[in-house]
Amino acid sequence: MMKLTLKLLAIYIIFFSIFIPYERTEAASMIKVLDIKSNSVIKEAETSVEMDDEVIKAIKSIKRVTVQASPIPQEGYLIKIPLTKSVKVENKWFNDIISEVLIVSGPTMKQDRIILYNDENVPLFFDIEYKLPVLKKKFKLNE
Repeated sequence: MMKLTLKLLAIYIIFFSIFIPYERTEAASMIKVLDIKSNSVIKEAETSVEMDDEVIKAIKSIKRVTVQASPIPQEGYLIKIPLTKSVKVENKWFNDIISEVLIVSGPTMKQDRIILYNDENVPLFFDIEYKLPVLKKKFKLNE
């Protein structure tokens, strides 16, 4: 009886260790658009290679490190984009592998910003020149 219980316990552990991380990965692979003013998620969509391309274009358009004391505006959007595969980012301000980015966009901002996290999980803010047309069209973020 004890051996049967141990076998069942082992089966349950294996089952949950396989499927529970998959559910977390599934939830983590959603693009989320947060309205900064209301502090609530207003839109969601699955991540895609198309969004990865949009993020890569934004990263390539990094102009400089954001120098504002408060880089998040009072109004606008904070967009969390998990990537379908990790990307190596290497420029004069950042050199690391990333698996997700945050985009800050708003009507009062002169230009959008991208937030990249280094391997120590420290956020770094950068001004970007790319206007993110695919992303804004997909989520209807007309400003």
